[in-house]
Amino acid sequence: MKIAVTSGKGGSGKTFIATHLAREFAQLKPTEYIDCDVEAPNGYLFLKPDNTQETSESCTCIESVDMEKCILCGKCARTCYSKAILAGRESIMVFPELCRYCAACEVVCPQNAMVKGKRPMGSSFSGTAGNIKLNWAKLATGAGGLTVKLIDGLTSKATSEIVILDSPPGTSCPVVHTVQDADIVILAADATEFGQHDLKLSVAMCREMNIEPLLIINRIGIGDIDKLRKYCQQENLTVLGEVNDSREIASYYSKGQLAGDFIPELKQTFKEMTQKLIKYNLAPSQTKGQGDQRSGIYLAEPNQRKDADARAENNSNAREIAVLSGKGGTGKTSLAACLAQLSGIMSADCDVDAADLHLLLKPEIKTCSEFIGGKAMKIDQTKCRPCGQCKYICQFNAVEKTPDHRYHIDQDKCEGCGACLELCPQKAITASPSIDGRLYMSDTRFGKMSHATLAPSRENSGKLVTTVRNQALAAVKGSAIIIDGSPGTGCPVIASIGGVSFVVLVTEPTVSGLHDLDRIGDLCRHFKVKAGVVVNKADLNSEMAGSIEDYARKNNMAILGNLNYSNDFNAAQQAGKTILEYASTSEIAGQIKDIWNKIDKEINQA
Repeated sequence: MKIAVTSGKGGSGKTFIATHLAREFAQLKPTEYIDCDVEAPNGYLFLKPDNTQETSESCTCIESVDMEKCILCGKCARTCYSKAILAGRESIMVFPELCRYCAACEVVCPQNAMVKGKRPMGSSFSGTAGNIKLNWAKLATGAGGLTVKLIDGLTSKATSEIVILDSPPGTSCPVVHTVQDADIVILAADATEFGQHDLKLSVAMCREMNIEPLLIINRIGIGDIDKLRKYCQQENLTVLGEVNDSREIASYYSKGQLAGDFIPELKQTFKEMTQKLIKYNLAPSQTKGQGDQRSGIYLAEPNQRKDADARAENNSNAREIAVLSGKGGTGKTSLAACLAQLSGIMSADCDVDAADLHLLLKPEIKTCSEFIGGKAMKIDQTKCRPCGQCKYICQFNAVEKTPDHRYHIDQDKCEGCGACLELCPQKAITASPSIDGRLYMSDTRFGKMSHATLAPSRENSGKLVTTVRNQALAAVKGSAIIIDGSPGTGCPVIASIGGVSFVVLVTEPTVSGLHDLDRIGDLCRHFKVKAGVVVNKADLNSEMAGSIEDYARKNNMAILGNLNYSNDFNAAQQAGKTILEYASTSEIAGQIKDIWNKIDKEINQA
């Protein structure tokens, strides 16, 4: 039985739930915990495996072009959908770090001049924690486009009777690849406004994939639980269990400990959920086949289209300040909203597959564009003579053979590279624009806002992030732009970080917080971007907060300030306000203003 645990946002308790379920299942059956959140894996920090083994992971790429064979026709560059090949008049340049190896260039090259090599993806790890087998991986710094390949490699290793898949957050391609073959999908959510909004995105993703998810409500006691329960009733969502909000649980979490090992009531809660899951798996299929659920998650109807390759006007004087975190749930968006208020010019929500900034800034949408991220491939069955060449060439396993021996392209797996289009001898494959989301330009009470919604289960989140930034740059001249970036270290984050003036890294004083800060800090160093650190809930674990400050000093990061634990954050969120509006005279408000002044000073010194 494969059980995938996922969430529309980070910080909802996804890993907390997955690790506790693994611990309880291991008392009953052979159990394997696979951490598919390869951009910020931290389940192993809580399960503490022994006998850990590390393996370097790489994938095929186009390394260069054999110029003795090349005739400089340029077909390879025109075909490459990842822009990894540049054709000049006298030479061909290949950028292996961009290649995702779709093989389209090999198909179109008339001289067989493409030279293959290996591109590092990261490392995979394995170990044991008592009766639990663990497998996890860490994406190499800057290898954003390879997240899915690492995930597929991990899930292919599953051999135990019970497999717990700890998914990345969000609703894009990495999540799809994690949950697509699971027997049961569990969504983790809380009753905050952010939690309920992102839950709707996750439900839409699951039902578009014909999966009927279960729900675990975490942190009961914060947010509007009646509103969440009403939504569950309206959507016929089965609630598997509930976990109360507890500072005691948060304290154990901050130390890298499983709270269920110390709190008997919590252990009993997960034991009961484990028994329910066993019974649920034995029941008839709960799949409802809801089909396309996207219409309910968009903020407006489109009145134009925007291509991913559209370029921004030159705005070299703009100061882009990106607010990032190695994991979700650190308070990144709440802080970004406050900085947008203090800046008062332009904000850009680049967390496109779980965008929440609009819940605080309440934008008045002025334009809404359909976002064309790439191409969608389709096989014309009237022309197809099922030779199987499309299935042979597809590097993403998107071409499936049907029971009647025909071929079909799974749109959730297809990356639109066009290799099958070029190879098909019958010209039976056609390409049409892939509408992967919607792009908005809005007015808010704190200036303009560029933002977007990625369609559930869609790829091209990095392209949409770039388009959001380009739109913001074109709208303002020489001003500060506050970017609310995605969590993690993958493609959307890389698209958020490149070329910015300064990065604000928001973390928490926990073992996983320091671990994930190191991951995103390494990415900043890789792209040579100046960064500073904010520790949220610093008084939750003052010793760990001190360790984070030590880390910042050793890595030449500015210490921008600490924020104390405060219920005002959740209260402000429920009211649809920034904490500067909700509690303007509070200690937290003063701390945030001090942070903004330090950011301004750091930028002016750059």
